[in-house]
Amino acid sequence: METLFTAEELVRIEAAALECGLSVRDWVREVVLQRLKGEWRHDLEDAIWPVTVHRRPGGTLQELHHAGCWVPRGGEDTLTTAEARERAAKFDVRFCDACEPERFLVPFE
Repeated sequence: METLFTAEELVRIEAAALECGLSVRDWVREVVLQRLKGEWRHDLEDAIWPVTVHRRPGGTLQELHHAGCWVPRGGEDTLTTAEARERAAKFDVRFCDACEPERFLVPFE
């Protein structure tokens, strides 16, 4: 994890994890999943969702990703959280197998 964050960021992460009563790794995992203590993070509504387009025989496949996914190369069209939820509900986009954005867009039960 030290390779992902600067020393300053690690200090802030450690403080936030301590405040929440979580290990550093668990805190980071919860933030990545956009949930802390079962609540959706408020900034999730401001997130952007890249959409990659794959041309295939018979049409195109649109694949939805979260902003931290390694699959998009940059420059793709993006959706707001509301647009991503709507398109996913209509099956207009396929969820990326690598980053599984449905974890963020589908309510946790």
